[in-house]
Amino acid sequence: MTDEVGRLAGGLRTTVVRLNHSLRQPVARKGVTPTRLTAMVTLEKCGPMRPGDLADRLSVTAASMSRLSEALEEGGWVDREPDPEDRRAQLLSLSAQGRETLETLRREGTGELADAIRALPPEERARLAAALPVLVRLSDDLVASPRHEHPAPERQQG
Repeated sequence: MTDEVGRLAGGLRTTVVRLNHSLRQPVARKGVTPTRLTAMVTLEKCGPMRPGDLADRLSVTAASMSRLSEALEEGGWVDREPDPEDRRAQLLSLSAQGRETLETLRREGTGELADAIRALPPEERARLAAALPVLVRLSDDLVASPRHEHPAPERQQG
């Protein structure tokens, strides 16, 4: 990793974490933890999946996934159904209430963010709009793929 790429990655990570913390406030008030939110968005984007597959995507253990899927079911955010390909297996899918919750969270979080973006000078808004597709692709690549599929950097022998 070059110094320039490392600085860019570090700056982006710090900025995203700070922005995420600020935008999480409405989510936390509704009992949706960051992990629950990530699971719900993953199910929304990818469709129904087995708990083990969702655990892989979220990089959590089977035990953590069991607790997470119970919490999501208890919150009414997901439905659990038999897998039509293997009736012994279960599929998790985003419920109607889960979709409604995501929409509400997006609407509430988006209002405050939209106000902040509206306050930016037009040239900064244009640069932000141009960067958005790249940020979406980075997010999709990092969130949608199990972490163990990302190759570890090669170590130099020394």
